[in-house]
Amino acid sequence: LIQMLMEGALEKIAYAKGDIERGNLQEKGKNIGWAISIINGLRSSLDSEKGGDIADNLDNLYEYMGRCLSEANINAEVSKLEEVTSLLLKVKGAWDEIPEEVRN
Repeated sequence: LIQMLMEGALEKIAYAKGDIERGNLQEKGKNIGWAISIINGLRSSLDSEKGGDIADNLDNLYEYMGRCLSEANINAEVSKLEEVTSLLLKVKGAWDEIPEEVRN
């Protein structure tokens, strides 16, 4: 589920980047809104008690990503979308390396 959420957020961010490049600002807003919702879903799934510092660090990172996405939406900033994509790919890459039995 976590991997699907990350993939969904990356997809929506990519769509928003294309929307900005095409000048389709209404769709850009919808796609960024979806990405923010997905990032918030990832944040809400964190368990600070079990995850400790890692969960706290991820919470801060997801909060930062949400702020960047909001700025990208307001200012139609592709660079902010690219920054979030880069960060999310790093988190997803680390998640993908965790053995399945540990994730469950």
